Amino acid sequence: MGFTVVNTIHLPDIDFGDHLLDPFGVRVVSAMGRSEEELIQCTGEADGVVCSGPVQPWTGRVIRELEKCRIIASLGIGYDRIDLEAATEKCIVVTNVPDYCIDEVSTHAISLMLALNRRLFVMDHAVRRSAIHFVPPSRKSVERLIHPVFRLQDQVMGIVGMGRIGTATALKARGLGMKVIACDPYVWDAVMRSHGVEPVELNTLLKTADMISIHCSLTEETRTLFDDRAISKMKSGAYLINTARGEVVDEAALIRALDDGRIGGAGLDVTCNDPLPDNDPLRDAPNTILTGHAAWYSTQADSADEFWHKAMAQVALALQGKWPLYPVNPQVKPQWLKKWSRPA
Repeated sequence: MGFTVVNTIHLPDIDFGDHLLDPFGVRVVSAMGRSEEELIQCTGEADGVVCSGPVQPWTGRVIRELEKCRIIASLGIGYDRIDLEAATEKCIVVTNVPDYCIDEVSTHAISLMLALNRRLFVMDHAVRRSAIHFVPPSRKSVERLIHPVFRLQDQVMGIVGMGRIGTATALKARGLGMKVIACDPYVWDAVMRSHGVEPVELNTLLKTADMISIHCSLTEETRTLFDDRAISKMKSGAYLINTARGEVVDEAALIRALDDGRIGGAGLDVTCNDPLPDNDPLRDAPNTILTGHAAWYSTQADSADEFWHKAMAQVALALQGKWPLYPVNPQVKPQWLKKWSRPA
């Protein structure tokens, strides 16, 4: 058949599932594209592409150069930097891996919440530094270090974005006895209530929640959603947790709120600059836990079948003229099937 598939995020020693394409006479080309120019140069003859949607610049300029391509298969959940409108115009289906690392990221969000609520790192540092113990005679001095610590079952968890990970986080918070409220204009209220979650508007969530966990996608609508105005509405002493995308939070506004003590702290797995530069002010922000985009990881999540093969499986379907399982621009389906479902 003469198909060419380009893996633009090739990493040595990773099995991307190339064998899934063996029955279709596919030539797999491995590359590492970091810029528009590099992506254009390596994908010009591609019938299918495997990429990283949150990392690589799949702009309209790049996509318009794809003359033969029928699928852009992104690794992971996010596809922030893929121009879906341009892909649809070119009759290219874009896919992601929406069922990936749901348990890992939701557990990580809960872990950050628990560590902040119980002030674990403050206690750990105090014990290591001064051999302090939470019994007389040093009890009062330690209380001053960690005050306030609230009973978790009296706290309200606010979820921003009730997709798969947001829902899993909500259910775990409920399992800990917390009241859970959520804001997501794209999820029916009845669906949230079916999980024991109270649907609210964003302003209500900001003013009510003791813990806010961000799980929304990065779009123009959500970029810097948590700016000075939003953060100023948060309860005094509330915690902000972000395991979604760094750009959802205006980091300068967050740092000001942390420095002023207007909020209790932040747990950030993702940041605008990823990895953080040496001089990034977030490194010195008070009451902040930084985990360096590790929320996705578990031994199981890093396995080939769990993650690396799923994008290539979507490519295999597309090369057969079959509609893939995980489209993120489903509006292209009628024209895509008309163009690609006939024998190549």
